[in-house]
Amino acid sequence: MLENLINYTNLIALAVILSGGVVRGYTGFGSGLVMVPILAILWGPVDAIVVVLSLGLFSTLQMAYPAFKLVNWRDAGPIVFCAVFVSPIGTYLLLTIDPFVTKKVIAAIVLFFTIISLIGWSYKGPRGVIPSFIAGSISAIINGVAAVGGPAFVLYLMSLPERAEVQRANMAIITGAMGTSILTYILIGGDVPSINLYRIGILALPHIIAVWIGIKLFGVIPSDKFKDIILWLLVIIVSGILLA
Repeated sequence: MLENLINYTNLIALAVILSGGVVRGYTGFGSGLVMVPILAILWGPVDAIVVVLSLGLFSTLQMAYPAFKLVNWRDAGPIVFCAVFVSPIGTYLLLTIDPFVTKKVIAAIVLFFTIISLIGWSYKGPRGVIPSFIAGSISAIINGVAAVGGPAFVLYLMSLPERAEVQRANMAIITGAMGTSILTYILIGGDVPSINLYRIGILALPHIIAVWIGIKLFGVIPSDKFKDIILWLLVIIVSGILLA
């Protein structure tokens, strides 16, 4: 039994899960961006997304209570609404089309907007229900197709004049709602192999510990560095997706 557990595939998966957990705990989002591209190579896209979203439920439980105290519902509320009611479109596409090319196109678009954000551009348009709804709809569809929907709403939220603590809380609540919704729709609409329950059971505790480490890092790393860290993280991740 031990020999079946300790192999290159499972060790790679564990390293990816730990990395994704730290990122989720620190930023409030991003675990899917880190984990899905590599796990999809190991297990296939649908199984990878199911495992990542299931582990994300534990992350949501860890982060939801403190995030609820800080979240700005004016900005986050419409995006959460889209996470619940627009996600089925992306889930349908995930179960009916090959997400490989779609993921590459999305990654290229995200990389472009992230780079121009790093050189000084930020969203200067109106703030409120309509812009949040648009950002949320785009994120929900992309997340359903390829589990890389975070950058769409993150780039929008990062352009708004909020404290790092509020931005992170917004991201944590939105990511939790989006992940839970998409997982529910996948389970309703698809035939998910039982081996994923085994994977989730094995990887849940390491992921929880990694998220806890990420949460602690947020209290250590200066908040004025938060935006730069998020943007550079996006550059690294989407570049990896393009090269995968």
